[in-house]
Amino acid sequence: MIFQQDFTLEPEGLLAFSPNIIHPEPDIRRLRDAAPVLKNQLPLDDRPLYYMYREVTRQGDEKVFREYNLRYDITVLVPGLLGDEFIKTVGHFHPLKPHSSETYPEYYEVLYGEAIYLLQKNDRASEAEEVIAVRAKKGDKVYIPPNYGHVTINPGETHLVMANLVERNFKSIYEPFAEKRGAAYYYIQVNDKKNDFVKNPAYSHQVALKMVGAPSLPAPVEGIENQGLYEAFLKNPEGFKFLV
Repeated sequence: MIFQQDFTLEPEGLLAFSPNIIHPEPDIRRLRDAAPVLKNQLPLDDRPLYYMYREVTRQGDEKVFREYNLRYDITVLVPGLLGDEFIKTVGHFHPLKPHSSETYPEYYEVLYGEAIYLLQKNDRASEAEEVIAVRAKKGDKVYIPPNYGHVTINPGETHLVMANLVERNFKSIYEPFAEKRGAAYYYIQVNDKKNDFVKNPAYSHQVALKMVGAPSLPAPVEGIENQGLYEAFLKNPEGFKFLV
C-alpha cells in the first residue's frame, strides 16, 4: 500500500482511495473519546483526533489476508496539542492468544509524518514494569512484542499516517490505560523550543523511560527495510504467521 499512489491525504485528515482499493468508512476517535487518558482536564467536544480505516486491501488481495487471518489497517492522527500534551491515540493492550500466556503482537509502519510509539509492559497490579519510547519516521517499522500495550503520539506539525498488520479478529483492551489516565509518561510541549516526557502521577511505581530509534529495534521479519509491510506480506505471507 503506497501513499500518494493507492491513497492520498485530504486536508482535514481523511483519506481518498484509488478505485481499486477496498476500504471501510473510518472509525473516528474524538476529543471526547480520549478524555479518560489525557494529562489535562479540557473542555470536551467532538473534535476529531484520529481516523482508523480497518481491513484495507487492493482488489484481489483480500483472499490472502483472510487465508492468513490478518488485516491491514491505516490510521491518521491529526497534528496539534491538547493543552500542553501532543495528540495521541487512546492506547490499548492486546488480548491473549488462545491457550497461551502471550498476547497477540502487532507490526506498525509509518507511511507519512513522524511518530513516537510508547510501549508499556505492566505487572499484575497494572503498574508499569517497562516503558519504551520509539521514535519513528516515514518508512520505519515498529514491532509491538507480546504482552506490551502501546500509545502512538504525533509529535510533528503534519498529519501522521501509519499502517499496521494484526490478527484479523483482534479486539483492543482499553481499560488498563483508561484506569490510569493514560500511559506512565505523557509527551508535552515545555516551550516553543523544547518538548519532553513527564511522568503520569497515577502510577505508584515509576520506571525509567527507555528511548530508542525505530531502526534499533529487533525486527521479527528480515529483509523488509526497503519495502512496505503490505508488499512484504504479499511476497512472503508465511513470514508473518507469528502475528497469529
